[in-house]
Amino acid sequence: MIQAFFLSLSTLTLLPVSPKGWKDSDLRNSAAFYPLVGAILGGLLALTARIHLARELKSPLLLLAWVVLTAAFHLDGLGDCCDGFFGGKTPEERRRIMKDPAVGSYGVTGIVLALLLKYGLLARLVAGEDGWKWLVLVPLAARWAATLACTLFKSPPGDRGLGSQVVGLPAPWFAASTLLSLALAVALLKLQGLEAFLLTGLVALGLGFLSQSKIKGLTGDVLGAIIELGEAACLFFAALAIHNGFLQL
Repeated sequence: MIQAFFLSLSTLTLLPVSPKGWKDSDLRNSAAFYPLVGAILGGLLALTARIHLARELKSPLLLLAWVVLTAAFHLDGLGDCCDGFFGGKTPEERRRIMKDPAVGSYGVTGIVLALLLKYGLLARLVAGEDGWKWLVLVPLAARWAATLACTLFKSPPGDRGLGSQVVGLPAPWFAASTLLSLALAVALLKLQGLEAFLLTGLVALGLGFLSQSKIKGLTGDVLGAIIELGEAACLFFAALAIHNGFLQL
């Protein structure tokens, strides 16, 4: 279990904590710890938000910390998905484009738009009293969405990338991960925490089925895109919840 946790930490952040002597099952089970890694990341962001700065300076600082702590891994996945999904005509061609280290126009556009959206939403978020709670919840919920995708979807035939090795999370591991994640979400924001999880779950399902249609399965790039778009959707929900009390069940 400890091996799986450190593998998830090294996979989703820039921290060089990959353990030695791990097994394939440890890598697969590491997906269960994605929400925990998200909560740790969110805690660091919440601490960053306590720095006494003007809101106009705090938002870019938070965004910079967010990107640096994750080494832009998920943004890279989002860019690759944009290039592959919209630039190829067959599943094989799309997967080839996604593996190309060069970033195309679709990828650049997707990354820039995601960063601009996050920046604007963070500016709204830091102005609210519960802003720090959302900073913890958003990375947590988005990474739970990736855990959900790893449980429900399969990798493309013949794929040997990271995504194919973490896909197939056993149901008991997923159930334990979900229960603990939901408990933390409710402790932070009660019903709104559950609503945020529902929203990121819909993002995971939408991208999972789109990936199934476009490239016949789930890859590491798609997991990165799920996290990025899940965070953006959750931040949008948070901005509405804080300032308008909207979308509350």
